[in-house]
Amino acid sequence: MSPDKALPGRPFSGLGGVFDASSMIRQIGRPGLEHILQAAALASSLPGNIRQAAQSVEWAPEVLLFSLLDPVAELREQQLLLIAQSLGAESESRVKALLRSGQGPSPGQRLPLLELAFPALKRRPAAYLANLLAVIQELVLLDSRIDVFEYLLARLLSQYLWESQNPHQPRNSGSLTVAACLPEIARVLSVLAVHGGDTPALAAEAWRAGMNSLERDGGTPMPEVTGWSASLDVDLPKLDRLEALQKEQLVRALLATVAHDGQYKSVELELLRVTCGLIHVPLPLLPGDGLAGGIRT
Repeated sequence: MSPDKALPGRPFSGLGGVFDASSMIRQIGRPGLEHILQAAALASSLPGNIRQAAQSVEWAPEVLLFSLLDPVAELREQQLLLIAQSLGAESESRVKALLRSGQGPSPGQRLPLLELAFPALKRRPAAYLANLLAVIQELVLLDSRIDVFEYLLARLLSQYLWESQNPHQPRNSGSLTVAACLPEIARVLSVLAVHGGDTPALAAEAWRAGMNSLERDGGTPMPEVTGWSASLDVDLPKLDRLEALQKEQLVRALLATVAHDGQYKSVELELLRVTCGLIHVPLPLLPGDGLAGGIRT
């Protein structure tokens, strides 16, 4: 399957620039100078105190917790109380100090911030990291509403931590084929389409574009996303076991889902990047990835 056949032929635009979706596959795993410079610009776009804290063994956990605080004051107070009860008053105090700075990461910066903090996080004891992950999962569920990105972020962090504790058990690919994983792929594409589409009709079109990129029948009904978190708990680990070239086809389908309308949104970029991270296919930076939103105040 050629890239041009798998993905829309025209470039598509979004928050910070324009890129040709069909060229992204060629860039995966081979970042050029432009993408290296973008990554450096992304790191430098974070406030200096946040960057320093993220790279500090003492402060990196609190930076991660800070990035998950809810904008609603009442719920944020509940989150801070949970942090104090689970990790102690000192941890809560550090999160509050970051909060007083008035500069939280924009949606597009949350994942890069995790990646910046992860080397420092890995230096913490395994028991502490297990407790931290449990707290993060509680924070995600505290408002009785599971946000897709927060859920995926917790999953990605769990994967990072597992791999840091099991360095001799890599899980980069397996032997499964796309044909053997079509129900799982259909459900994952459905989650991405629903959270990127403005209407059910547009979501269905996006899903169909992703399925058609696999040369499968896109006329079948799109799976409902009710209970999507339980579904992803099963679907993503299975898709991580795809053979390497089969993962390439899956990434084409994910990109086709995002690219179907010629636009991309920050939520789509986050979901796309985290989903690919969970199947061990890191994506190159996109124009404006994490930069266009700036710092939320």
